[in-house]
Amino acid sequence: MTSETNGSSAATAATSIAMRPRAVERGESLLVTVAIVQGLLLGVWLGGFPVSALRMGGFPTAPAFFVRWAGVLHVVLAIGYALEWIRARRTTLLVVAKAATALFLGVAWITGGLPWLMIFAVVLEAALATAGALLHGPATRSRLAHARLRLVTPAPTAMRPTGRS
Repeated sequence: MTSETNGSSAATAATSIAMRPRAVERGESLLVTVAIVQGLLLGVWLGGFPVSALRMGGFPTAPAFFVRWAGVLHVVLAIGYALEWIRARRTTLLVVAKAATALFLGVAWITGGLPWLMIFAVVLEAALATAGALLHGPATRSRLAHARLRLVTPAPTAMRPTGRS
C-alpha cells in the first residue's frame, strides 16, 4: 500500500464520518417518528375503540362518531407530519399542531379541569412542540453544512484505470 493510497483511504474515511447525521439531525428525525407513531396509535385507538378510549381518558360517554372523527384527524395529522418531513425536512405542521393542542388542553385544564390522562397529554404535546421548535434550526444548519461538505469533498489522489481493482 503506497502512501497515496493510504492517504486517499484516510480522506475517504474522514469524509464518510463527517457525512454521518449529527446528533441534532437524528434527534429531529426521532421526534418526527415519535409524533407520527403517537398520531397513528391514538387515531387507531380512538377510531377503533371509542367507548374504551373515552372511559380510559376519564370522559363521559359521547356519540362514537365524534370520537372516531377525532381518530381520523389524528391519523391525517400523522400523515401530514410524515409528508412534510419526507418532502422538505420541515417540522412546521408538527410544531403548530402540537403547540395548539397543548395550549387548548392547558386552557381547558385551568378553566374546567381535565382527567389525569389529558393532563399527561398537555405535558407531552408541549414537550413535542418545544423540542420541534428548538431542534429544527440547528438540524437544518447541520444538514446545510453536510451539503456544502459534499460539494467540496476532495478527489482521490490516485487514479486507477477502468476495469482494474
